[in-house]
Amino acid sequence: MSSSEKTSYEVKKKKKNGSIRSIFMHADGVDKWLMTLGLLGAIGDGFTSRLVIVLNSRVINNMGRADRTGASDLDARNLRHNVNKNGVLVFVYLALASWVACFLEGYCWTRTAERQAARMRSRYLKAVLRQDVGYFDLHETSTSEVVTSISNDIQIIQDVLSEKVPDFVSQVSTFVAGYMVAFFMVWELAMLGLPFSLLLQKEKKKECIKAGTIAEQAISSIRTVYAFVGENNTIQKFSAALDGTIKLGLRQGLVKGLAIGSSGTVFSIWAVMSYSGSRMIMYHGTPGGNVFAVGVSIANGGLAMGSALSNLKYITEACSAGERIMEVTKLVPQIDSDNMGGKILEIFSSEVEFKQVKFAYPSRPDSIILNNFCLNIPAGKTVALVGASGSGKSTVISLLQRLYDPLEGEISLDGIAIDKLQLKWLRSQMASVSQEPSLFSTSIKENILFGKEDGTIEEVIEAAKASNAHNFISQLPQGYDTQVGERGIQVSGGQKQRIAIARALVRKPKILLLDEATSALDSESERLVQESLHKAAMDRTTIVIAHRLSTIRNADVIAVMQNGSVTETGSHDELIQSQNGLYASFVRLQQIPKETSEDQCHCNNSTNSPALPSSASQLNSTPQDTGLDCTAATAKENPNNMIKPRASFWRLMSMSLPEWKQAILGCLSAVLFGAVQPVYGFFMGTTISVFS
Repeated sequence: MSSSEKTSYEVKKKKKNGSIRSIFMHADGVDKWLMTLGLLGAIGDGFTSRLVIVLNSRVINNMGRADRTGASDLDARNLRHNVNKNGVLVFVYLALASWVACFLEGYCWTRTAERQAARMRSRYLKAVLRQDVGYFDLHETSTSEVVTSISNDIQIIQDVLSEKVPDFVSQVSTFVAGYMVAFFMVWELAMLGLPFSLLLQKEKKKECIKAGTIAEQAISSIRTVYAFVGENNTIQKFSAALDGTIKLGLRQGLVKGLAIGSSGTVFSIWAVMSYSGSRMIMYHGTPGGNVFAVGVSIANGGLAMGSALSNLKYITEACSAGERIMEVTKLVPQIDSDNMGGKILEIFSSEVEFKQVKFAYPSRPDSIILNNFCLNIPAGKTVALVGASGSGKSTVISLLQRLYDPLEGEISLDGIAIDKLQLKWLRSQMASVSQEPSLFSTSIKENILFGKEDGTIEEVIEAAKASNAHNFISQLPQGYDTQVGERGIQVSGGQKQRIAIARALVRKPKILLLDEATSALDSESERLVQESLHKAAMDRTTIVIAHRLSTIRNADVIAVMQNGSVTETGSHDELIQSQNGLYASFVRLQQIPKETSEDQCHCNNSTNSPALPSSASQLNSTPQDTGLDCTAATAKENPNNMIKPRASFWRLMSMSLPEWKQAILGCLSAVLFGAVQPVYGFFMGTTISVFS
């Protein structure tokens, strides 16, 4: 790996603000049509609300003229005619137009948000799975952060698309339409109210920014709080951090109260508008309905713009989230599993050779793992890698699978460098069983079929028999349809290992990679599985990594590794002849007197059971396996044990009892705040009567 390649993995620490394009980049043609219709609907929603004010002004003007001319029968008929002409029918048409606009606004934006979010989740997960292992070594993205991006970041974008964007457009349209109405009717009064409206917007935006800042501080503090768990001596630190969070919460509540209270500024606007409007009615003959319409348009327009500006915070967050998503979806890895280029060998013998390989992990470029590593693995032979921990044994398997590329040297398959071969084809010719195998939360059959997606149940059973797993699977109540649980929690370690071996064997790979494949098995199961693996290794190239040297005695070649290079090669009998050799020293360290081992086995067997099992299937069922199977069965037979308690509102109320004074004060204030609008409406009615 060159230095330029290594820099491609580096994470940019600089925080990006994001662009609005990152939110909409996943839209297709249908989404663009939906957003266009939704945009028109949001604009129509904002304009129709202002047109209502225009119609109201006409009705008020008609009523005012009737009051000034006297109430004769002819005037009453004219008044009804004018009201019907200027009010009733137009209101009906306006209501229908508003219904259509609101429907388009709500449906189109919600629909396109769901479509784009689903497409975004799919592309993001595909992009993450596409990255090579080096990306995860260097990138700060962890499993939890991937889940967070899929759930939280994309959910933020979906909420903004479905709610905040249409609300922003609608509120801006309300503001623009309001001032268009105001300047069209009484431009002098509109100019007078403009500074007060802008002041209202500024104050509301200022308070919203304060609230957002304090909320961010509170979240940062609570993350710090969550770090203080575990030992008893951290409880005081936890409490201190929690007290800090409470203080931030109180500050945020205060600022939120000021933000809500700032909406009362609209009354000061009405005070100015009422005074100035009355003078224009008396001295300039301006119709009262027009003055009323201008006042309402300016006041409500200012509130609408304030509400629109409060959405900018969420849109900015969505832009940042979209930028994070876009960074991953547009990142092309150095080792690209989606690249269909490269050679495909129709016929090959599976001979593998490492030529002077040098390698260091991207996260630790100064620590050389393999240095001048040379090893030839003949086709159809079993080669065992032994050595102390950290000598680079597992790294050899990772390089052969092309999870990484070496810094120097070459790895070849039948004389062809593996970086010249198609990556998907290369990996499809291999099957590996790791030291800690991972099972998916599905049935045993589906887990085995992950090794061969188009496999049949007969192939699954054949692979299970080869891995010595068929007997215990058959004894389960649901057999191969038994669910293994999340990460295989419903099966024991030995059962999990045998299922993983079956998953590797069902593919019938040309190259079999076993990294401590039998480490989780008991001695008897290990012996049985070793016999199965020995048969499975025939006619295929096999690389075995083992710490128990007794499991690799029959290997064709044993390669002893030290400090990232091969120091000894040969069969077991050849290497054991060199008493001063590294392999011979490993064997001596692991040797146990045979008599002691037999005595311990005899003692344990006579203590645990009166008689030994007489069949292989009975030997295959260990006490550990049986216990976990019973636990799994019990959990399935008693599903009610997993039911979570119902959430209780009264329990939440009881937890808030220490703050009952603040709660009562808040409730009373909420009642008074709710009464403000009816009182405001009453005085608005008196103003209308005065203007008319």
